[in-house]
Formats: sequence, C-alpha cells, structure tokens
Amino acid sequence: MRFTDEFIRRVMEANNVVDIISQYTQLKPSGGGLMGRCPFPDHQEKTPSFSVSEHKQVYHCFGCHKSGNLITFLRDYHGYSFPEAVEWLAKRASIPMPEKDVRSSAEDAAAAKRKKLFEVNRLALQFFAEQLKRTRADHYSRQYIAKRGLTEETVEAFQIGFAPREWDGLLAFLISKNVPPALAEEARLIVARKDGKSGHFDMFRDRLMFPILNTMGEAVAFGGRVLNPEDNPKYLNSPETPVFEKKKVLYGLHQTARYIRSDDLAVIVEGYMDAVSLYQAGVKNVAAVMSSSLTPEQARLLKRMTRNVVMLLDGDNAGVDGAERSLPILLQGDLYPKGVFLPDNMDPDDFVKSQGVEALRELLDRAQDLLFVVLDRWMENYRGEPPEKLKLVDKLKPVLNGIADRRLRELYLQEIARRLNVQLPWLRQALDGSAAAGPDRVMSGPRGIDPRRGPAVSPPRGGAVSGPLAAEEKGSQIILKGAPSAELTAMALSLKSRANFEIFARESVFDWFAHEGVRKILLEAQTVYGQDQERFDRLSSLLVSTVDQPGLLFAREPSGPKGPEEVDTELEVKWLRDALRRVREMHLRGQLQKLRAELARDPSPEKLESLANLQKDISSLTKG
Repeated sequence: MRFTDEFIRRVMEANNVVDIISQYTQLKPSGGGLMGRCPFPDHQEKTPSFSVSEHKQVYHCFGCHKSGNLITFLRDYHGYSFPEAVEWLAKRASIPMPEKDVRSSAEDAAAAKRKKLFEVNRLALQFFAEQLKRTRADHYSRQYIAKRGLTEETVEAFQIGFAPREWDGLLAFLISKNVPPALAEEARLIVARKDGKSGHFDMFRDRLMFPILNTMGEAVAFGGRVLNPEDNPKYLNSPETPVFEKKKVLYGLHQTARYIRSDDLAVIVEGYMDAVSLYQAGVKNVAAVMSSSLTPEQARLLKRMTRNVVMLLDGDNAGVDGAERSLPILLQGDLYPKGVFLPDNMDPDDFVKSQGVEALRELLDRAQDLLFVVLDRWMENYRGEPPEKLKLVDKLKPVLNGIADRRLRELYLQEIARRLNVQLPWLRQALDGSAAAGPDRVMSGPRGIDPRRGPAVSPPRGGAVSGPLAAEEKGSQIILKGAPSAELTAMALSLKSRANFEIFARESVFDWFAHEGVRKILLEAQTVYGQDQERFDRLSSLLVSTVDQPGLLFAREPSGPKGPEEVDTELEVKWLRDALRRVREMHLRGQLQKLRAELARDPSPEKLESLANLQKDISSLTKG
C-alpha cells in the first residue's frame, strides 16, 4: 500500500489542527492566530507561548521551539509512527484507507475480521469500565483499588474496569449489541462450554480488568487481576488473536509515549500494577512488558521514541533472568540499556510505597549500564581462574557480537578486558573464535546482523509512503542547520503569507540565496504558488515534516502599536525587505570575494571594472 501526496493532503485537509490541539491545551485568539500554554509534558510554563495557526494548520512554541503540523503533533505527543498518524487522522475524518494495488480476497476478509475484533474489544472495554463505575464504595473491587492506592484519575487514565462474578455477564451484553458469540469467542472474551454442553461463558470473571491498548489507542486484549485470593491464576491474560500479539505490545505505552519521548527515556517494568503505580507517582515515562523479557519487536517500538531504556527489575531470580534475556535484544536493537535491581526482592509498586518516589528517582538517575549490571551478577564469587574467564566470554559472546554500533562494542570490550584482567587482543580473538581474528575484523552478529549496519528494519506498518510528508520516513530531510540568519528570516517571512511571497517573487531574488536547504524550500514554494495559491496557505504544514529544524520555518509576528494582540503588517513588510536586502548584500560580497581571487590570477580591465561596480552596489545597499 502507498500513501500518495493527494491522499495525505486529503486527510490533513479533513482535519483541523485547532480541533485536535484544543483537546490538550486551552487556545485563545491572539494576533493572527491562537495562543495557549504548551501541551508537551516536558515544557511546563505559566505564560502562554504556544502558537497555533488555523489558517496555515501549523503550531510553534516560542518557548521550547517545537513546531509542526498534525502529523508531527501526533508523533511527538502520542508516539505514533508516520503511517499510524495518517491512519488515525483518516479514521477520525471517516476517510477510507487506500486499497493495496493487489489484494486477495483472503486479505480483504482478514482486514474485515480485524475491524470487527477491534469493535468487540471496544464494547468489552466499555462493559468492564461501566461495571466498575456502578459498584458501591464498599464493594471489594473498590476496596482493592483503595488498598493499592489508585486514584480515580488513574483508573480513568488506564480505563481500568471490573469483570463481575456472573458466568455470562459480558456475553449477555455483547449479544445485546448484536455481537455473534462466535466473534466474541474469536476475540478470546468468551469460552465455549465443553463436556457436550452448548453455549459459552465469560473468560474473565470476578477480576480487576486492565485493557491492553495498541499505540493507536485501540483495545487489543485484556489482563485480569484476581480479587479472590483463593482463585488462580493471579493474572489471567487474553490469548493471542488476529489483533493481539503480545511480543508487539507494551502495556501502558498509549498513555505514556509522550512522556517517554519528551524525557528521552523509557522505564520498563514487569507488570500492569507496577506501570500504573509509577505513572500515578509521577514517573510517567513507563511501560510494562507483556512477558518476562523484552522482544525485538518491542525494542523497535521503543526506538521510535527514545534510545535510552532503564530496566527496573525485581531483585529476585525472575528479574535477573529477565534482564539477561532482554540485554542482547536491546543492544541488537541499537538502544542504550541501563538496569536497576530493587533491594529486598521488592517490586516497583512496593518500593514506591515504602521508600517514596524520590528514592526511586535517585535509583533511576544512578542506573548503570545493563551489560555491566548483568556482568556483575555473572561475576559473583569470581576468582579469575582461566576456566571462569572462558565461561564468561562464552556467555558474553552472543551479547557482544550482536551489538549494532561497532563503536559501542569496542568500548564494552575495553571495559570487559579490564574487569576480567585479560588482554584486549585476546578478548577479541576469544569472542571471534578464530586465531586469525584481529582488531579490525568485523564480527558477525546472530542471524546475519552486521554490527556496522545494525539489524534490518522492517518497513513501517501501513506500507510505503511518498511525497513531502513522507520525507522523514525516507530519511531525506532538508537540512537548514547552518543557514545564514538573514536567509532564514527572509524564507520564514516569505512563507508566512501570500502577500509576503508576492514581494519575494516580484524582487526576483531566488539566485541571491546560497544555502542549499533554503533554496530547496523556496523552490518548492515557488512551484506550489505558481500551481495552486490556495495550497500555498498550507505549505508550511507540509514542509515541517521535511526539515531538520521545523522551528526555522516560522517567524515571530511583530507587535502592533496596541501590543501583541495586533499584528503590524507594515512592520512585517519592512522586516522582510530588510532581510532580503541583507541576503543580497551577502550575495554581492560573495561575488566580490570570488572576483578578487580571479583578479589575483588575471588582473584584466574588465574584471577591475566589475569589481568597482560590485563595491558601488554594496556601498549603496549599506547606506540604504
């Protein structure tokens, strides 16, 4: 499947950046747009500095300098990938997703089935949440929530619910919503009776329910925590379905992705309650694994938001085993993992309740490299005997030889050689398993991974994307870093309005600009302006995803005589003309320097005359 430019524009034109951002911060009219407090969690401010332009469908924060359009907002706030953001916006606007070029009837049926399963799970989530809301304060489910110290806000944030004791409570509800029992059974919400009996019964009964959401916020599965101590198992999780593969999901990530991205750090725990408890305590950049260790798919999911990961683990044997299994996966995924083992076999929830959140933050701040945390465990009672060294090297081999970044691997080797008290060349040779191994030999990682290139990256879900909005996915960004300030100012003001761009166009100044990135953007603007002036109004919205520093596309509006509420267009035009004058002066000085170099080689009369004319032009510009 391919997202064409036309489809992306259709999706973006069907959504309004003001409608979406207004869900996260209050916006008030100011000047030519709207202003509010920055909604991003890493920027706490008292004075509004977050500007939104409904006309241009872009936002820009003058405080933290985040800029973008609908796509980038969903990426940075929710952690969506590019295809996920486009799909989310398309669904919101009821725009059908484009069909694949070649799609079999089986694929059509599978897509239709997934859509139905998502709807069944949505109804189940609604049922469980409503059941909890209906319970009295003295109900044992409410008493358990109070005992665990969860607030109503936290319960609502994670959409925690309750499955009643009845054998068919959910089944009856789904039937009332015209859901066939066979579909509910395929969603693993009900179970067929056995021993020759007909009918079904609910899979989850008398449990506190934790919905498991994908990054799009869709319910894909459920985890149920037992409330009666005599019942087993303690946690009952949905089996895998066509919409749920536990290796591809991290619990809580839908709620916490924006905090992980803004903090540039993911704290990984082992259970639902640990994630919920830490979130409530203020450690909101947290997510929980769906099994005892991370998977390659989960590592790729995290890398979309950050490369820095702290494994917050119970100090028991299960925690140690989980760290050992997760370590090579994180390193192969080109992440930077650290680890913390909690004392006295406590889990994160116990630790926060007994020691407080500040004590936990101190542990996280002091977290050590996960490789050395694991190595310290392996080296307990280490005496440095040759067989011990060989055993340790054999255990380290699959970890080190799969590291994507060869520079990081070399640094690890140096530190491990010091700790084992062995020579670095010997360690390299031992890991390679060949006497011919040398310092520059490339180690082959597991499954053919080349440490110089890293693991192969699967194409993003949703298929290939094209056009200017797809530039980030393709890695073909326009670089504005290093552009002269005069060129950046002239570019931003020219893009600001059609009236400004007409001034730019009439001056015929394109050749004055020297920076390649600025020239690319102005050339795109010229093309769009000449073809469709209505589309030009949203050009900035299309460009923000293609540049390395989106904030450079925006110019702060000059205040009018009555203050910032009034935009002084006359002052803005003066500002633009002054920027263009400075750009031309830079252009002429560049020509002057080049001409002087030519005169040193060939002092012809023609070149001397050209030099005099250039100096006169520069002088007149400076006086003007």
